[in-house]
Amino acid sequence: MDVKTTLQQQMQALHGTLEAAIGDCPAEALTRKLPGSTINSIGAIYAHTIFGEDGLLNGLVRGGAPVYFAGGWAPKVGLDMPQGGMEPDWTVTLDINLFRQYAAAVYEATDEYLAKVSDAELDRIVEPGFAPPMPVRSFIANLLAWHVATHQGEISALKGVQGFNGLDLTH
Repeated sequence: MDVKTTLQQQMQALHGTLEAAIGDCPAEALTRKLPGSTINSIGAIYAHTIFGEDGLLNGLVRGGAPVYFAGGWAPKVGLDMPQGGMEPDWTVTLDINLFRQYAAAVYEATDEYLAKVSDAELDRIVEPGFAPPMPVRSFIANLLAWHVATHQGEISALKGVQGFNGLDLTH
């Protein structure tokens, strides 16, 4: 199996797990910030994860406009796309069904890019600014994949401590 197929399968699996975590999240849990905690709400973490993949892959790596702007999602969703990390007090109110449609468009763009990317492009060095320069393949395999996996875990844990099923992979 080649690297781009492996990356494509990895990102597809992670997208599936993230959507399994958020898919049955009750509306009241999306905006709840746990008392005394320093972690953000489930909705903010989910939005940050999707905005991050869109901005990092489509903006930084590909050098284009994120799907959020190029696909006309900004006026529909109505949130400012943050630049950089997630502030602990960032509060978002999401139309979760609409935001999940935007997430699907981001996933589709990632999948299409990975299906067509050349080995030369995967070898190209990117300079994210928040991490050392690295080949695109490493950026995707390590930073993008890690980002989705880590935040999916936070979402699942936050659901669990609120009394909901953290991650149901039986569907």
